[in-house]
Amino acid sequence: MSETVTESPLLRAINAALSTGDSVSALRLCQERLVEAPDDADAQRYLGQIYARQGDFDTARVAAQRATDLAPNDCRAWSDLGRVWILSHDWSRAVRCFREAVSLNAAYADGWHNLGAALKHVGEQERALSCLQRALAIEPTRAETYLVIGGLLIEDGQLDEARWCFERAAIHAPESSGARNRLAQELSDCGQVDQAEALFRRSLAQRADDLDAWLGLGHAMEDLGRAELAPACYLRVLEQQSGHGLALCHYLSVVEDEVEAASWVEHARRALSDPEALDEAKALVGYGLAKYHDRRQQYEQAAQAGLKANAARRRKAGPLNRSELQARVNGVIETYSPDFFAERLCFGIGTDQPVFIVGLPRSGTTLIEQILSAHPRMHGAGELPDLARLAVQSMGGKKQAPWQAASFLQGEMASRLSAHEYLRALRRNAPSGSVRISDKQPLNYFHLAFAALLFPNARVVHCLRDARDNALSIWMENFNHDQRYATDFEDLTFFIAEERRLMAHWHEALPLPILDVKYETVVSDLEGQARRLLDFLGAPWDDRCLNFHQNDRAVQTPSRWQVRQPIYTKSVGRWKAYASHLPQLNEAFGGEDNNQVL
Repeated sequence: MSETVTESPLLRAINAALSTGDSVSALRLCQERLVEAPDDADAQRYLGQIYARQGDFDTARVAAQRATDLAPNDCRAWSDLGRVWILSHDWSRAVRCFREAVSLNAAYADGWHNLGAALKHVGEQERALSCLQRALAIEPTRAETYLVIGGLLIEDGQLDEARWCFERAAIHAPESSGARNRLAQELSDCGQVDQAEALFRRSLAQRADDLDAWLGLGHAMEDLGRAELAPACYLRVLEQQSGHGLALCHYLSVVEDEVEAASWVEHARRALSDPEALDEAKALVGYGLAKYHDRRQQYEQAAQAGLKANAARRRKAGPLNRSELQARVNGVIETYSPDFFAERLCFGIGTDQPVFIVGLPRSGTTLIEQILSAHPRMHGAGELPDLARLAVQSMGGKKQAPWQAASFLQGEMASRLSAHEYLRALRRNAPSGSVRISDKQPLNYFHLAFAALLFPNARVVHCLRDARDNALSIWMENFNHDQRYATDFEDLTFFIAEERRLMAHWHEALPLPILDVKYETVVSDLEGQARRLLDFLGAPWDDRCLNFHQNDRAVQTPSRWQVRQPIYTKSVGRWKAYASHLPQLNEAFGGEDNNQVL
């Protein structure tokens, strides 16, 4: 039989106290009840939750365990004990408690939700999804369950489905800023930054101290080219939580007023020198401080901050696995020969709309997309994750590396289904008249074989930049943890060499036309290179391409502020300003005379 779970007067009083932050009164209510009735299981489980919130996990576990002893058939007692184990970071014990809860009451939605969330944390994604779906079957309006499912779908690359979940969460919990902010973040990631901004502002209108909303709004201001408004957003976070590493990183990256920033610069320096600070916090603060000094041409200070940031990130993320990368490139070169593509001429669909802009990160991919998207017949879709996602998806669960996807693509129909799915993502925010739409995910150069089988008439633009300038720009940037090459100049040298080797192979083997575009040539001859790009794409000339910086489209890469300025050359040879402060850079590239440029 299913148990009807009701809220007792005691729980209502405790929740009322906790909702105002009054844990002292909530604790007193429990203790008074236990004086009257020491064997009250509800009071014991509430007591466990309160102690856990206060960080007294040993006492919390004793109380929560006592509740299960007193009421061994109460699914709520087991679920609350599981929550205590979660707060104690013991996920395996939490899973066992939640399983006990749903075994006692199969209609207990809270238990299924908690079990799903715990299984997600321990990496059992399929079982987690099944449990979360059980929770929704019982309570179809559970916003928090939609949020967790959305997170699972994001990890699996099912972005449209995840967005639907976040929309449902926001509908079912219109008062919940958490649901709204999660939807806003997903909209922002999909390029719909205007809508994201509106949602973040709604959250702030509801609760002015919403840190997630302030942080999201700051990002949106940067993406929309209103970077002068971003520092105030990040300051609202820092005023409430001075140790918020991400907010401080972004604040230092964009703030212009040195007087206003002085105290936060000093705060960042202390954080970098604090032996007790976590490495991830040090990395974030260090990257922000490096950018702050770099923008003011304070190269020695920028170099020192960058060294500390990258050392901290490297301790956290680890070094580049060079043998794995080399094996990956070797595998691509050995597998994808001209004969491979000649045997698959009937694969894919005939549209020539996709333009794949590839190259190393920070090599000028954003600049090229901004120039092209200024043309009235073209659209820049930004950095889409969909080509890599579909490559993985096309292998149907086979435990193979994603670069092998093209070799596993089974027949013409499979290639066309994947092509149409990719086109839906590519065209998501594009005007209906767009003749060419670019995807500027730089590392798509690993997946060009897959792209060629889906779109045999597509075009590839390969961005190149002076290797030292490119390496320095990557090293100064706060990349994801999985970009392990970014923290060390020796690793960067190896990574760049492998990219050059792979692109040389694609020039010989790939059936798609590839245009190499050098950053240094673009900034010295904008019109000439813009005309060359348009000729390559079969588009008529349009003067608006020369005024790309006036394009008001959202830009969501580290180059967002650069591509909103007229063309300039100060980033060419930028490494020279750091040569005396970062001898590792010269050493990695074999000295100044070894010009590994393009």
